Amino acid sequence: MSSINNFKDIFIMGIGGSGMSSIAKYLKQKGHNVEGYDQRASYVTNLLENDGVKTYQNIENYKYKEDVLYIFSSAINLNDTFLYKFQNNNNVLSRPEFLTALSNEVNVIGVTGTHGKTSTTALISHIFHFNGKNVSYIYGGVSGFGNLGGHYGDSDLPLILETDEAFNTFQYIKIQDLVVTNIDNDHLDFYESMDNLVSAFHNVIKNTLGSKILNFNDENLACMDVKNIISYSSSNSSDYIVKFPNILLHDNKEYSIKTSLLGDHYLLNIAAAISLCNIYGISIDDSLNAISEFSGVKRRMEYIGSYNDTRFFDDYGHHPTEIKAVIDALKNTTKGKLYVIFQPHRYTRTRDNFKEIQLSLSQADVPVVTDIYSAGEEPIPGVSSKNFVNNKIRYIKSIRTVPIFIKSNIEPGDTVLTLGAGDITLLSPQILKYLNE
Repeated sequence: MSSINNFKDIFIMGIGGSGMSSIAKYLKQKGHNVEGYDQRASYVTNLLENDGVKTYQNIENYKYKEDVLYIFSSAINLNDTFLYKFQNNNNVLSRPEFLTALSNEVNVIGVTGTHGKTSTTALISHIFHFNGKNVSYIYGGVSGFGNLGGHYGDSDLPLILETDEAFNTFQYIKIQDLVVTNIDNDHLDFYESMDNLVSAFHNVIKNTLGSKILNFNDENLACMDVKNIISYSSSNSSDYIVKFPNILLHDNKEYSIKTSLLGDHYLLNIAAAISLCNIYGISIDDSLNAISEFSGVKRRMEYIGSYNDTRFFDDYGHHPTEIKAVIDALKNTTKGKLYVIFQPHRYTRTRDNFKEIQLSLSQADVPVVTDIYSAGEEPIPGVSSKNFVNNKIRYIKSIRTVPIFIKSNIEPGDTVLTLGAGDITLLSPQILKYLNE
């Protein structure tokens, strides 16, 4: 296709999604006229409207135009839209195609990994901005300050890009420097095996032009045979050494990390961010100052509020490793019981990770499972949230009855966590509203 800069007008299909909304904001700030479609209005589409991006929930009367660039999300079936005849045209791009085209026009710092890439991308972007470097960034989330994860900065500075492994999105993106947080068994319905997934990561790491910052606590990354590796881990043999709960060692110097982020996994993300920023001339001390002021990303162990000394958190975790990490982190700071209300995400993921999810959830004092959030998938016979039930995990069919259950059981000192990648994020505020009424 011709350059993205050749298009003044851009229309985004699935604009309310976390990755697409950030692209919309980036392009709007870059000076394009940006509009988009999503099937429902939401908090995210409201944020976009506030930034001057028009969003539609109905596009039946919308007509295709050759001088408009169309970018579509993997969640959109173009056969059901006005673009069905034009899918192969040069001005109709999938999200991976758009990001690949963008990477040929700007210098990209990539952040990838099965877990932690959104938080780490946001953290790196924050460190740069805190230290007066107006970088561009695109990541799939909303900051703690209510800002979408898209920004167009100074044209001579790099773009910090969350580089997604789902559907091999990152395959052809041209990356200058890369952070890889971990490789875990996710998206195997697409990759078909763990070997294929690791191989996809290896290709991206190998093709990165500059430094590869790898988490050597991850065995798949520790054995990568590529040049220009900068390692971080809790091992003394790494370039950046993490000592839990809050120490970083580099070049025989010890640094203390002050952060509001809870959990060992966040300390590793912090080490990754510091090592990347150090390459670009930001000292460790200057990075640490920025980190102490970082409030996190919405839906990443996000504090929602409290009622009668019971704290409420919300988290996007939906993979067994993420579930375990957030439960461990909150258990360590909870005086009473930890209640976890989990909404499984996708039938395929529930089927493929059933035992591991069940084991992770069992770490909570009171784990509750609601019905599966399909994310557009057809139900799979025999795959049901009821299967999680054991002597510890209970099943509540309707999310609407969860507030009653919580009110009847919680005591001061407890913590309640809503967990999952679906619409369960709406639940914590609803519980608090019910309790306060």
